[in-house]
Amino acid sequence: MEDAHVVEGDGTPLPLSERFLSTAKPLAKHVPPALHDKENDFRVFYGNDSFYVLIRLHQTLYERIQSAKINSSSGERKWKASNDSSPNDLYGRFMSALYNLLDGSSDNTKFEDDCRAIIGTQSYVLFTLDKLIYKLVKQLQAVAADEMDNKLLQLYAYENSRKRGRFVDAVYHENARVLLHDENIYRIKCSSVPTRLSIQLMDYGHDKPEVTAVSMDPNFAAYLHNDFLSVVREKKEKSGIFLKRNKHKYAGGDEFSSTCQAMEGLQIGNGLECKIACNSSKVSYVLDTEDYLFRRRNMKSLQQNNSCRDQAKASNGGPARVERFHRFLSN
Repeated sequence: MEDAHVVEGDGTPLPLSERFLSTAKPLAKHVPPALHDKENDFRVFYGNDSFYVLIRLHQTLYERIQSAKINSSSGERKWKASNDSSPNDLYGRFMSALYNLLDGSSDNTKFEDDCRAIIGTQSYVLFTLDKLIYKLVKQLQAVAADEMDNKLLQLYAYENSRKRGRFVDAVYHENARVLLHDENIYRIKCSSVPTRLSIQLMDYGHDKPEVTAVSMDPNFAAYLHNDFLSVVREKKEKSGIFLKRNKHKYAGGDEFSSTCQAMEGLQIGNGLECKIACNSSKVSYVLDTEDYLFRRRNMKSLQQNNSCRDQAKASNGGPARVERFHRFLSN
């Protein structure tokens, strides 16, 4: 088949589940006009911690190279003002010294001396450029070799292949959330007017929507729908009063009236929620959800109950029984 010849850049055949990504196009989905981005002069990328570290390292390298260029330009102006015969391309000399350090033709001591001679006292931030570049290269290699990072790059290409005007930031964010689940998601925005790069850590608190774009095992799906989600069309029987003391107390009337009397003043809240993991079938409770059953009684009813108990004690011959008990002790 023709699909069998689809390979990656290193010659490794692509998995069957990922071959369609090279030719697949985003689905045409109706999105409310309010969600469409009105600006077109920016690009958005949703990444994880690996991309955040990579961009921060790149930013640090850019700032240090920029400081070397600025300080070398001020040094050139000083050379011109003093009419010295020294070369004016100080930034070129600095870059040459940096390349010599990276390819191993010079050591750190010579590089530091060259930086002090070319740039001056402000060159101390450039002494560890080789270590910074080494960390940047290692991070770039880690991103290139990580499977999840490659999926995020594929998602970026997927979202940008949409037609003009059909790109929706919210849809892109939800698609990235499906890949990263509970990991940190960073919104990296590059604007052209003005030229600016901004990074935002997206919030996904406890009230975030559950991930819906998942694949479910057919056997588990049948078990879930047949045993838990199926609609029972038969008439549901009314639950009676289960406690024996309530049955004896309200045994005079029918079941419905007894239930109404027993439930008087009772407050019931059914708010407990459960969630099931599709991959392990584990059931767990949702945080901050609960059931409660509470009977509110006022002071009047309590006083009536106390008076009824006193009358019952009096009718049962309470003092006489006490007197008989004392006579028994005296004998």
